[in-house]
Amino acid sequence: MLNSSTNDRSLLLKKTSKIAVLDLTHGGAVIARKLTKFAGSVTGVDVYRTLSIESLNELENDGIKTSTEPLDPLDFDIIIAPVHLDSGYPMLAEAANRNIPIISHHQAVGQILSTYDLKNKIFIELTGTKAKTSTAILLADILSAKKRVISHTSRGLENRSTGTIIKKGLSITPASILTALDAVNDAGIDFDVFIAEVSIGGTGYADIGIITTIANDYKIANNTKLASDSKRRMILDAKPGSKLVVNNDALRFFGACRRDIEIISFTDSIDASCNVYYEDLDKKGGTIAYFLGREHGKIHIREAGDYDISSYKTAFVCATAAALALDIDSDTVERAFLGFKGAKGRMTKKSVDGRILIDNSNSGMDIRTAQKALKYAQEEGGRIVMVLGEEAKEVCEGLDPAGVERFINNHINELGALVLVGERMKPLAMKAKIYYAGDLHGGLELAKSLTNEKDIILSCVKCFR
Repeated sequence: MLNSSTNDRSLLLKKTSKIAVLDLTHGGAVIARKLTKFAGSVTGVDVYRTLSIESLNELENDGIKTSTEPLDPLDFDIIIAPVHLDSGYPMLAEAANRNIPIISHHQAVGQILSTYDLKNKIFIELTGTKAKTSTAILLADILSAKKRVISHTSRGLENRSTGTIIKKGLSITPASILTALDAVNDAGIDFDVFIAEVSIGGTGYADIGIITTIANDYKIANNTKLASDSKRRMILDAKPGSKLVVNNDALRFFGACRRDIEIISFTDSIDASCNVYYEDLDKKGGTIAYFLGREHGKIHIREAGDYDISSYKTAFVCATAAALALDIDSDTVERAFLGFKGAKGRMTKKSVDGRILIDNSNSGMDIRTAQKALKYAQEEGGRIVMVLGEEAKEVCEGLDPAGVERFINNHINELGALVLVGERMKPLAMKAKIYYAGDLHGGLELAKSLTNEKDIILSCVKCFR
């Protein structure tokens, strides 16, 4: 069985290294603090100038020099920067010109993880544009039947064996993996499997790396590169002997892969060229077929009344591929699917005060999923009041107001009323049937007051839950 007991790649970060960590906002502060334990000197650069004086002073007290201005990269042996930082940022541009080593936050976390005691543990990382959280939840459900599982996703750090939340409010930046592991260790919780949802790539430390999809790709780093470029590092940085579970759309895009890792391909369509694929899927259920070496068979998905099956099609097949990669038998996978009730905020359906609430408010919500949610709600056949928008303070990438305006123009006549959420949406609430609320809770309460029994409340707000 795979485990994370060894990593034969030498540590890039040496005891004598002079290191600059760029961007203290998105996990850089965590990385900088960890590096003080095995680096010569660490300097943190607050690129976006978002940290308070108190926070900067705390870093200084921990032995980390800080700056809000770009520094001379010639003063450092290694520059650590997030993949989303503009390559034109002065320190990065100059370091590239002077051939000073630059590694990403992801790679730095992978290096730091090699100092953790993860002997006989299975370490899993997921990245992708969509279906990360739902795949992680489904995979955790499957593995929990036989193993002690910890999952770290956008919905929180969870002990799946006890069904309890260990810590809320963590982001899915690569550095949050370190914070999550520390929280688990501090709580004295032992585990067999750790599943981490990671934004825009992997650390290179995983025993099982998963790319859910690269569909609907987008630009990062001040529009200088695609997010898929960074997700490809999941393949390039994977440790020898590990396994990768990769959506076929990514394999086609990335091209040839390495020979020293095992690739398991899957697709959420009908394509027998992949290891795991659908034979059929509709609202009444579906069949997943798999061929891994000499192992082959089928796994059935039953009709669900609590959520929209089609919204989980990637998660079902991806979780299946990952479970099979870990030698979990098909019966265990099928039982987990049978007991699955959907993930909160991801196309789930329930009754609230006589109304039907379709909940699609989550961190990955966008206009495409809002349109899909509206179509799903329309199948119920009732009057729909929609709550749409963002809690901008909660998420790095909000909901494009221009896209929301187009959605309103195209669909307002299909709604009984529309409640917009978030300060940036307020100017759009100027027409009949359109209301405004400051946050998701307020939006749902307003929607409730605008509906009667048997009406439908459709919740589509981009936020962390």
